[in-house]
Formats: sequence, C-alpha cells, structure tokens
Amino acid sequence: MLLLFAVTVIITLAVLKTWLDARFFEGYDPGLPLLSEVRETSSVDWGIREKIAFQGLPGQMVPALYHHPRAATAAHPCLVLVYGIGQDMRFLDEVAEPYVRAGWGILCFEQLGRGERKPVQPVRGLSSLLEFKQRISQMVVEVRRAVDYLASRQDVDAKRITLFGISLGAIMGASALAFEDRFSSGILMWGGGDLPKLLTENKYTRQTEQPYLKPLLRLVNMFFLSQAEPLRSIHHISPRPLLFQNALHDEIIPKVCTEAYFEKAGTPKEILWYDCGHETGLSHELILKIIDDQILWLKQTV
Repeated sequence: MLLLFAVTVIITLAVLKTWLDARFFEGYDPGLPLLSEVRETSSVDWGIREKIAFQGLPGQMVPALYHHPRAATAAHPCLVLVYGIGQDMRFLDEVAEPYVRAGWGILCFEQLGRGERKPVQPVRGLSSLLEFKQRISQMVVEVRRAVDYLASRQDVDAKRITLFGISLGAIMGASALAFEDRFSSGILMWGGGDLPKLLTENKYTRQTEQPYLKPLLRLVNMFFLSQAEPLRSIHHISPRPLLFQNALHDEIIPKVCTEAYFEKAGTPKEILWYDCGHETGLSHELILKIIDDQILWLKQTV
C-alpha cells in the first residue's frame, strides 16, 4: 500500500507540473486595452525622458521609463531593455544616452517584484521562490506588452524593435524573442543556457562546501525554472539576427552554458567576448566599448 501511495503521489506531482509548465507563459492578450499614460516628461540636450505606464495583465499597470530622440523627420527604431535579477528600471537612466544619440529609442519596464513593484513586506523562503517564478513567467508577457505599447506610438518604427536582455534578461530574452515575432532582432548580453548546469557549476556554487546545495538547486530548477530554459526556445528565433555578448571570466554564467546557448541558436548570429567578469572588471572604457559594439551591430543589422 505504501508503495502504491508513493507512486500515486509521484504521478500526481508529475501531471501537475506538466499542467503548470504548459501555462508558464500564459496571459498575453493583444486585445487587452493598453490604458497607456505618460506620467512624467523631462528633457536633456540629447533626448527626451518619459515615465510611462501600460496595462500588462488585466488590472496590472506596468511602470516604465522610455528615452528617445527629440522630434525627428522619420520614426525611430527602438530597444526594449530587460534588466538583470537585482536591478530596476532606473538602470536605464545610466545607459540610455549613447543609444539615443545614435538614433534609437530605448524602453525599460519595471519587472514584478522590483523597484516600484517591490512588495511592501519582504518575502522569504518558499514564498520568494514562488514570487520569482511569477516574475519570470510574467516578464515574457510584459515584454510583449511593451512591444504593443511601442507599436502604438507614431514616432516608433514598429518593424525595427530589438530586444536587449542583460543577465536574467538575456536568459528570459530567449523565450520572449521566440514568442514575440515582432522583434526584428535581439541582443543577449551576459546570458547562457542549460539552467541546471548554470545553477550548480557557477563560481559561487563550486566554492561552497555544503553537500546538499547542488541537489537542492537541481530541485529548484525542476519545479520553478525548467520552463524558462533558454535551450527550449532559442532556436526558434532564427532567421532574426542575434548578437551575443559575454564575459570571458563570468562568475555566474559558466562558459559552457554560454557556448551551449550560442550553439543552439539558429543563424544569423554573432558572439563577442570581453575580458571581464559578470560583475567585475567592467571599467568605464569597457562599458563604452560594449555599447559601441551594440550600436555598430544595430546599424549594420537592423
């Protein structure tokens, strides 16, 4: 009887997981009213900064920052910036200038649980894992709603919208690009695939002496992250071009994960490596070099 009960529980959990995984990225509704609004506008010598909001899921307004060139004779191309795990949309204010000076608009929305959407009371334990799972599944829906918003603007060239993902944003960017075919191209910076290996073989995990950590991380991946695996989706982006930018000494994304991610992608694609870590060795000059490489690639590709 005990064996039968155990088998029943395992089968039930497997069926439940399959059902939940199939609905991981559900929720995008192109017919849902955007209810978009411009909440703030300011001007600098190189462009315009707008704080905006649009409806992502029913009843949820998503705040965003949007930097763009001043009035131009033609609609401009745009980037949708999807930031990393610990950032918020204010990051855009730090990096927008060179893109706008080059003629691009760049939008960054606030992800669930970050910045202006951070819960008043911090969540911990299992609740934090459930919140993170909701964040990454909702991220793809909200990326698509950001495209809806940009496509609604007359000053945007809706045929030249590029996804620009950094770290977690690059990992989830593979799914967003695969689902949203209105993106003309993608820039995936500091990303990788094979999430079980990424979680268990990064520098910090390898340095730990806790024997239970790797098995625990594999379980976390299985129940909370597996549907977000970039290797499931990245090959569906082709024939749209991809630029991969990666760190030679990345502490968080093992090189083998980046190589698996790049190899699984279709063509056209290009990868550039930089002599730095994920968070270390990023001098001001190197950051400008990374951005210059992106802008050059955009001008040649988009």
